[in-house]
Amino acid sequence: MKLGSDASRIEWPPTPDGDYARRALTPLLQRGAATFVTNARVRVAVLTDAQTALPITFDPGWHDSFTVSPVTHLVHYAAQELYQLGRAAPLAAPLLRGLGLGLRGLGFERTVYVNNWLLSTNLYPHLTPEQLREATHTLLAAFPDRPLAWRSLDTARHALLIGTLEAAGYLRLPSRLVTYQDPREAAFWRNAQLRNDASRTRRPAAEPVLHDAFTDADLRTALTLYQQLYLGKYSTYNPQFTLPFLQLAHRQRLLELRGLRVDGVLKAVRGSVRRAGVMTSPVFGYDLSAPQKEGWYRRLSLGVLQDARQEGLLVNASGGVGAFKRARGGVAVPEYTLVFTAHLPKAQQQTWTLLASLLERFLLPFLIEHDL
Repeated sequence: MKLGSDASRIEWPPTPDGDYARRALTPLLQRGAATFVTNARVRVAVLTDAQTALPITFDPGWHDSFTVSPVTHLVHYAAQELYQLGRAAPLAAPLLRGLGLGLRGLGFERTVYVNNWLLSTNLYPHLTPEQLREATHTLLAAFPDRPLAWRSLDTARHALLIGTLEAAGYLRLPSRLVTYQDPREAAFWRNAQLRNDASRTRRPAAEPVLHDAFTDADLRTALTLYQQLYLGKYSTYNPQFTLPFLQLAHRQRLLELRGLRVDGVLKAVRGSVRRAGVMTSPVFGYDLSAPQKEGWYRRLSLGVLQDARQEGLLVNASGGVGAFKRARGGVAVPEYTLVFTAHLPKAQQQTWTLLASLLERFLLPFLIEHDL
């Protein structure tokens, strides 16, 4: 495998994965990732072979998105979650701040992420064990003093990848729960909640907005709807997408956009990505001021499932609101980050190993209890 950061010199693979990567990553390489995701002040490179191209990110800014920073993921995001849950926030805050400084001092923030598309959920192409070993070898040569990490791996879809990486010496760290839904099966649609959603979301009547019908004004509204939900209601450590990101995603069809409009006003939006038989929707937003009975979240979620059924895809519904998704045929599974540290000083290795053990012992039960 080859590693490069000059878009004009990268040998993009002549495959669908390679073409998608070229269209998605060339602007990031040329203009910087933060142009498209404000809190992703990272350096970007691309790892390629004859079949696929994987984005590599490293050197995040302090308090950047959880998608690019292990310290944010483990500390800052956790602090916001605890505050929202009201669980010992005054006591936990100083402890987490101290933990963050300690992990930063031990080089955690220098982690190199593989296959990182700057989205909350990174979908994976079909990768062979040999490709995983070659990727590790190439990255260790380029980053001999940094941890290597692969996010968004779960046992439902990535058992072979996880097993291959663990056999190569990677540690498995739990990160969150994600939910899978399989609308390809006829039995899935006999779910009472899905039928109820379909019947309860007919008023007010909404006009579907397909990808090609989105105007620049629609993209601005879509951005506001996403920000209100993911940054305002949930966490500022979620990806802070920009208008140039949505314009790029629309122009290059990096996301398939869908909207719902009432009386000329865009009320809800989603943007989905597909890879290797799976769909996920990293852009999701709706009018939070609308009456709850209008059911915009239900409408968006149902639309994802209907599109996936039509295209024969499995849905990775990402994290959060687990009870809602399970009631609609979802199955929650742990998601992991696989980290390679065997080349690092002993103190760093031991800290990562201890952290992996603590997360497995304490974080997973906490995630399950609170549907996080």
